[in-house]
Amino acid sequence: MRLSRRLWWIIVLATIVGLVAPAAAAPIRNNIVNVDQYGNKKDLPPNLLSDEEIERIDRLQNGASYPVAISEISPDDGAVLISSNEDFAFLEIATGDTVPIDPLTFAVVFPLPFFGIGSFSWQDERTIGTLALNGFATGPQDALVALYIDRFTADVSAFVVGLPDENVGIVSIAPNLTNWLILREPPSEEGDGETEAVKPFTKRYTIGLPSPFLQRENRIKLPARIQRSVDQFRQRRPDLLARFLFQQQDDGMAIEATREPYNLFLYDVTTGEERYVTSIPYASALLNSTWTSDSAQLAVSFFGVPDAEGRDTYIGSLFSEEIYRDMTGNLPPRQNPVIQNNNTYVIDFASGRTQVIRPDPVLGAPILEAHDWAPGGQALLIKAHHPAYLKGRTHPVYYPRFSSRTSFRFYDRDSSGQFRLTKTFEHPMLSGADVVFGSIADFVSPDEIIVRGVVGSNRHPYYYNRVSGELRNLADRAGSYFNVVATSSSTRQIVFTYTSYTAPPDIYRLRWDGTALYRLTWLNEELRVEANLRQDPVTFTLRNGQVRVGTLIQAADAPFPPKDVRLIVWQEGGPNVPMLNQWMANVENPYALLPSFGFALLITPVAGRQGYTPEVFNSLVDNSNFGQIDIDEQAEIVQQAIARGWTSKGKVGITGCSYGGYFTLQSIVRYPDLYAAANPQCAFIDVLSEWKLGTVILPPYLEGLPPFKALNEYVKDSPSYAADKVKAAVLTFHGTEDFLPIVQNENFHLQLVNRGAPARMVRFIFEGHGLSLKENQLYAAQEQISWFRTHLK
Repeated sequence: MRLSRRLWWIIVLATIVGLVAPAAAAPIRNNIVNVDQYGNKKDLPPNLLSDEEIERIDRLQNGASYPVAISEISPDDGAVLISSNEDFAFLEIATGDTVPIDPLTFAVVFPLPFFGIGSFSWQDERTIGTLALNGFATGPQDALVALYIDRFTADVSAFVVGLPDENVGIVSIAPNLTNWLILREPPSEEGDGETEAVKPFTKRYTIGLPSPFLQRENRIKLPARIQRSVDQFRQRRPDLLARFLFQQQDDGMAIEATREPYNLFLYDVTTGEERYVTSIPYASALLNSTWTSDSAQLAVSFFGVPDAEGRDTYIGSLFSEEIYRDMTGNLPPRQNPVIQNNNTYVIDFASGRTQVIRPDPVLGAPILEAHDWAPGGQALLIKAHHPAYLKGRTHPVYYPRFSSRTSFRFYDRDSSGQFRLTKTFEHPMLSGADVVFGSIADFVSPDEIIVRGVVGSNRHPYYYNRVSGELRNLADRAGSYFNVVATSSSTRQIVFTYTSYTAPPDIYRLRWDGTALYRLTWLNEELRVEANLRQDPVTFTLRNGQVRVGTLIQAADAPFPPKDVRLIVWQEGGPNVPMLNQWMANVENPYALLPSFGFALLITPVAGRQGYTPEVFNSLVDNSNFGQIDIDEQAEIVQQAIARGWTSKGKVGITGCSYGGYFTLQSIVRYPDLYAAANPQCAFIDVLSEWKLGTVILPPYLEGLPPFKALNEYVKDSPSYAADKVKAAVLTFHGTEDFLPIVQNENFHLQLVNRGAPARMVRFIFEGHGLSLKENQLYAAQEQISWFRTHLK
């Protein structure tokens, strides 16, 4: 068939136009959007909000500085070393003046505290010191330098410090930088004198529980230039870092334990003398070490790691393993290595005399952790991690990640020189597992401590006198007080970083009696004013009579109580991590983000969280409570908010990441008519598959029984099997490299799409558990805001 001349030219022109015209963007399939910051920028999805709103998000998410004290206060009570993502400097606590330290100082030497090892310690009133790794090290003889920085001039001096040899592991370093606790392999039975080169002393076991919370809170904030140098050195010289034991758990997943029984020695850098102290069992992990300020005494605590001869990486649950039996309450304490190998060694450096403090020989005795020395070294504070007695389980759960509470024990030196327990401090603010910034206490005089704990969402400092029994909250406002350091008893002040849902962090000082609050830094005042938010405490009495306390965050000019507003509820990851009142504006923690765009955000710790009592903390997993009790409490709180007229049906949303993502999905499954829109992020979604292939700790702890004994319970507690119940509009965020398989959340999303339900999924290419790239945070915030604007009336 011949084409007409005119039609032929039409086809030719159309072909030419097709070759030169830009190709239309590929349609979004199944309402799944891919965001790949490493790919072609043309393939990125378009912005969803105006340029003005995007700029505002950027300022909220990236405009804050995070200043914290990273040393004790100088002996003359005059200065403290501070760090932030913008500066590294000495801060004069009388005036707030700073003396910045040149980042080039750390171009070739890398202080150990930057890697979470050791600390900066004052050598005199004007000089602070630390050990640093030598970027030009050729061997053990020049592996380290002693670094000294002048507080008034920021001048730096450094002196090479060698390791005794290659076959030594460093456990702890005293403030004077010359007294060390080291670990060595016992002498070979063959006695041939040969030594294996650079033998690793420890082994990492992946039995921890990853959490974005742990990753957010565990790192010192450093200026970008210094942080890049530190990260590059970590990659370039792992051989040097490997000499420092137990202290590289920066991802929240792994625990480091000894491969074999080893000997502990005291090592004097100035003389080269070594003195044998004791031997520790194989599979020992460090809990903590603490030195007296004069470096004369050391207390160091270890505990036993379960299944030391088992798998390197724990994927899926195995009945026979000690960690599984501990989580499910099937491991008798007398067989539990966590407590059986819990030893605290109190050591006098000059003489080598050692006292061993063991857990009490009674059922339910806590694990003990050396915590702090009193000035003068005559009293020792030990933190006690109490096991969880869970309803429906035979034996207590000892693994510290899930302890039911902590307490602090005072040990005083008696006439024989031994330390004896004399008093214990207990309080509901120490309820729940001690995760990251949970419970901390420090001596400020021989009889006084400043203790920090969580009540509701507030982490406040409390003054406690162990002689009079006086306990006093030093805080005068809602929020969290971090990196608290104290002056001497002559000036009686604390210096700390304060932050809240509505206030970005800055550094303040305060007297021990709670008076004379003074702001030392003003780094984030402009951002606080721009955000212009308010927070109001709220309480809810549940049907069972228990009270839950929360916080409602809104724009500053919004009325309280609110009237029929769009309300979003949020839950933290974990589970069992505190929901702290602090500044954040990322999508996983949208405290300052969503309220800045017209939404009221309600944050209420419920069953399974810190801030109430050990019973409330444990109740999440008592009997078959998991998957219901905290979900039901949140629903009852929302129902009360509706009854009070704060909001109404069709105006309630819910969001959270990790366990908060699970909480979001399980809530819209159990209460399909209560929530109009949801934004689950990096969600844990299937308890059954997690039991088979996931982290060994979480599913056995949550359920108590294996799926073979409680299959219906596992299914009921897994949102993945109930997508047909969902009525809410669901926006899903997930990283392709998340340890929680993205395919499970994709399948949940596809079930919604196939039903014709309003659902959208954003896949962040190469992101892990939570979003790390600021570009992804910026885009995700647009998606989050746009979704709730669209689907909340």
